[in-house]
Amino acid sequence: MANKRNPRVASLVRSAIADLLETEVQDPRVGFVTITEVDVTPDHEVATIYYTTLDPDIVSRDPRRTGGDALPTADEVADGLASVTPRVRSLLARRVPLRTTPELRFRPDPVADTATRVDELLRGLGSRPDEDDDR
Repeated sequence: MANKRNPRVASLVRSAIADLLETEVQDPRVGFVTITEVDVTPDHEVATIYYTTLDPDIVSRDPRRTGGDALPTADEVADGLASVTPRVRSLLARRVPLRTTPELRFRPDPVADTATRVDELLRGLGSRPDEDDDR
């Protein structure tokens, strides 16, 4: 059986959720969340929302950032998204005209973690001394 996903529905849901998180949600744990992709099942029962967030370790090393509140950790962001899911789903029902409003499942985007890991590996290659120099 062919996989019949509707990219238009996924795009509508992605856009609406990104806007809702920015404008309607007041939880500071989800302030720096970026929605990267949404996967909606063919029957529109479940929407898996992939997100990324700023890495607090990287931002804390930024010399331009002084004082202020610390950025939430990945676990705090996940907890924040879990706590706002019912409200976001309710608001999504009013904003996107679907017969049924999908159950929302927030997941960290694995592509972002993979890209970070590849970047780290490439930087590691550049810092290794060349073995030919020892001869």
